[in-house]
Amino acid sequence: MRKGGIRTRIQWALLVLAVGQASSGAQTASPSDQETIAQLVEQIKQLQQQDQDLLERIKILEARQPPASPVTESEPTGATVPQQSAEQTAPPPAPSPASHDWHDEHGVQFRGYGELDYKVLNQRQPELGTYGFVPGSQGNFYTGDFGLFLTSRLTDKTSVLAEMVFEEHDAQKYDVDLRRILLKYDYNDHLKMSFGRYQTDIGYYNWAFRSAAWLQTTADRPLVMEFASNGGLLPTQAIGVSVTGAIPSGKLGLNYVAEYGSSDTIRPDINGDGLFTDENNGNQTNVGLFARPDRLRGLQIGTSYYHDKISNFVLNGPSGAPLPPPPGSPGLSARFGQTIVNGYVVYAGHGIEFLNEGFLIRDAPLHLNYAVFDTPAFYSQLSKQIGRVRPFFRYQYVNASLNNFIYDDVGLRFGPSFGARYDLNDYIAFKAQLDHTTRSGGEPDLNGLRLQLAFTF
Repeated sequence: MRKGGIRTRIQWALLVLAVGQASSGAQTASPSDQETIAQLVEQIKQLQQQDQDLLERIKILEARQPPASPVTESEPTGATVPQQSAEQTAPPPAPSPASHDWHDEHGVQFRGYGELDYKVLNQRQPELGTYGFVPGSQGNFYTGDFGLFLTSRLTDKTSVLAEMVFEEHDAQKYDVDLRRILLKYDYNDHLKMSFGRYQTDIGYYNWAFRSAAWLQTTADRPLVMEFASNGGLLPTQAIGVSVTGAIPSGKLGLNYVAEYGSSDTIRPDINGDGLFTDENNGNQTNVGLFARPDRLRGLQIGTSYYHDKISNFVLNGPSGAPLPPPPGSPGLSARFGQTIVNGYVVYAGHGIEFLNEGFLIRDAPLHLNYAVFDTPAFYSQLSKQIGRVRPFFRYQYVNASLNNFIYDDVGLRFGPSFGARYDLNDYIAFKAQLDHTTRSGGEPDLNGLRLQLAFTF
């Protein structure tokens, strides 16, 4: 019964009692009247007790009721501080999609992210132009990525997630990239499956920060974790199935990830020569394990192992026609086994963000007497929230052999980045970042300044 209904009954009973008392004041009440009044008083006491009991039950039920929340990006099983699974939101340093209300349109919830950038280099040396930056220029404005995250709940355990990105290229031209399209089925906390196009859970960064610049502290991603379409070294996307979940492990907080799918990694050479490396991937397998100990909230330690078979085609940028293989290479039809081993230690809590990841990329020829190439890479990033400001420092390192024609455009690159992120409000952030990169192959050191206005809605 509703609280209003009980109060109404009490009010009527009090009215009857008042009328009875008024009449008794005018004339002497008979024994039967006194008995009636006594019964009414007893009923009022019972109704008051029922009302009090009902209010207590409502408080208990409200305390047990979980807060309503929209469907977020999904459940990760790859690596961040929130205990979720491989398709979830971002870690504490930057507000995640779940931090704000999602927009709802006919059952489809969505959020949007965008950015405006200005980048300056100290010299007009050849350098890869990504996100609209013009290679060879000293500085220019560009809009980077504009992304939409869409989710829709189909059943209690089934949902759909899509991520569409409008990416700026040279001469202010834009492409639409369907970065993720997933049919998700969450059986329970131990088994969560995603089918479709996903971002590979190699390590921590690709899982935790996804695409939006708003989510990450720095203005850009570490080179090794940059999207392959922008010169990154790793196969960042695939089509297939991704399975994640928690492993019963008590206070250790173990989680797993297992992926099987088809990648198609095409990398533009980052030295600005206008060529592309098409790896012609086979079906990739990726497995990972990470722990979030209860005693050290915010700490996450993990590892992953990726394996694929690739071959290398060097393409001419404008036409896409294959060029002759580099001198001394085993030929365009040669197949390589590619193995990527990753390990990381991350802490995100009490306003501190401390990210550390290492990679070893091994490319070994199959059925050929040819060199095996190991490419080590790592980055370390530290930041601290001070009010609305988060100063940060990052150091990154990649060492690819110039004889490895898969990564010969990368060579040896290392150097620091530092700056700060300032959150104007819950939806807009301004970032300023200085970069210094030491490059091998006779190229001079490169210094740059990047300013970014990132926003979400």
